[in-house]
Amino acid sequence: MQPDPLLPSQPPARLLAISDLPRLDPAPTAEAFIAAIDKSTRAGCNAAVVTISWSALEPRPGRFTLESLKDAVDLQRGRFLFLGIQVVNTTVRAMPADLASQAFDDPEVLTRFRRLLEELAPLLRNRVRYLSIGNETDIYLSGHPTEADAYSTFLDEARRHARSLAPGLTVGTTLTDAGALREEFRDLFAGMDAHFLTYYHGHHGLDGAFKEPETTKRDLLVLAASLDPRPIVFQEIGFPAHESLGSPEKQATFVNGVFDAWDELGDRVQMMNYFMLYDFPEEFVRGLVSYYGVTHETERLANFIGSLGLHGSDGHPRPAWEVFQRRGNALSTASSQRRRSEPTDPPSHPRIPATGARTPFRPR
Repeated sequence: MQPDPLLPSQPPARLLAISDLPRLDPAPTAEAFIAAIDKSTRAGCNAAVVTISWSALEPRPGRFTLESLKDAVDLQRGRFLFLGIQVVNTTVRAMPADLASQAFDDPEVLTRFRRLLEELAPLLRNRVRYLSIGNETDIYLSGHPTEADAYSTFLDEARRHARSLAPGLTVGTTLTDAGALREEFRDLFAGMDAHFLTYYHGHHGLDGAFKEPETTKRDLLVLAASLDPRPIVFQEIGFPAHESLGSPEKQATFVNGVFDAWDELGDRVQMMNYFMLYDFPEEFVRGLVSYYGVTHETERLANFIGSLGLHGSDGHPRPAWEVFQRRGNALSTASSQRRRSEPTDPPSHPRIPATGARTPFRPR
């Protein structure tokens, strides 16, 4: 994969993204994917997060299937990219089936992941700025504490190899904000290049209680001050609009607080990805609850996962969308390094995913 000619040679000091999947019900067309990306671009977004599991990239031992990933990257031309490879995903492993019960530091696991990185080398060198290996890794390791040292060994080896293939790459693993502050995880992942975080204002992984959104700015400033000086990237940041957990109005207050904190923190936070543009439909949410293996408080979790969008699943915008557009465009205007103008027509793409082609990509 060749370098993206639409990117400026130097990125803006702060990169903004939103998880811009289109509405999933009815099943989206190729045009719907492009329209959602254009919508987020008009709101000031100049970056994107693309996530996929290791098992989707290597469905059979040594046989790599990269077309869906390449298609997703092609759709994001002109944007700086954060790639998340899910080796673990919150509560579950996301590895090839024949490796699923192996220790993370098993020689075969290490060798196979090195080979995957080598297959991805042109993409990592030419299109990806941030590489996360594992999503909400602290949640998984909290449930499997005896695997922590092996995962640290795996991650250190993966980082070394990725950086040898793409020296400018920023490599890490994604933690919840609470996990990033726990001493054991600070020690395990001290060798990573940056803090990759998910942040849901008091909700960590699949548990927790949401705070009042008026404290958003203060709490984000405290979080940043509590971390060591490595750069911060929010892979996901969001707040639910469901009345049992928050509200559309509270979600709008939260979005304002996020941008207020970012204005004060400046390029200490290099990138922020808001989660997400549209709510997931109910059936999709039920599938996610089952995927994560949750058997208690399933309604509460479904209300959380199903109301994070700045639009409802029917496409109707919430008040937070107007806030996001206004603050995102103000950020774009204020960035003196941003040279890319927003397109008025959809970009041309050599391959467009067919309807539903993003289903291998886990949204978390």
